Amino acid sequence: MLWCRRVARLIPLLPLFVLGTSCSGFFVSNNSIVSVTVSPAAVLLKAGNTPADTYTLSSTAVTAGGTSESDTSTAKWTSSATTVVTAASGGVLTAAGTTGNQTATITATDSGQSGTCSILTYTGSAPTTLTLQYPNTIVPGSLALGSQFQVSAFATFNNVSTNISNYVTWTLTSNTTGSTISSTGVVTVPSSATAGTFTVNAQAAFGSVAPQASVNSTLTFTVI
Repeated sequence: MLWCRRVARLIPLLPLFVLGTSCSGFFVSNNSIVSVTVSPAAVLLKAGNTPADTYTLSSTAVTAGGTSESDTSTAKWTSSATTVVTAASGGVLTAAGTTGNQTATITATDSGQSGTCSILTYTGSAPTTLTLQYPNTIVPGSLALGSQFQVSAFATFNNVSTNISNYVTWTLTSNTTGSTISSTGVVTVPSSATAGTFTVNAQAAFGSVAPQASVNSTLTFTVI
């Protein structure tokens, strides 16, 4: 009868045990990774070079607790087109093809979250400058609230001007307006923006065989 008394004492605790078990999935550890960002967002690699062009990406994970930490060495790196570029542990990229104007997406994955980097290959000499263009309907010194427009980045490969807007890293600096820019260069001035200025920055990153690590170009706009 002693064991019956012990079981009887435990019966009132069963609902608490069941509740704790069923709710465990609702709680997220502060150490859980909620996003992964790869830097830079785009790289240009020279195809057909000997030795092969290379580049080392970095990856940053953000936890549920708001902490940022490098996960470059622990993330899983993959390439969408291994005939164009391969991706190895530690974010090491190696150009694999011989043809320019080929593309690939590099993905870093950690704990179910992922970030990407866009790759474009080229042949010949790496460009030394970037040219930024915007629609002729836009007046840089007088942007209206609610404006949205494309800023395009052009580089010259083998004497041909090429739109590489999807293969540069876009950022806004000195931004006092609340405006934003997308990963492909689309600027948005929200209707709630404040008067002020911002600078559009485009950066093209190159692999190890280029004479320079990157080239940059900027444009400044004013919201009235």
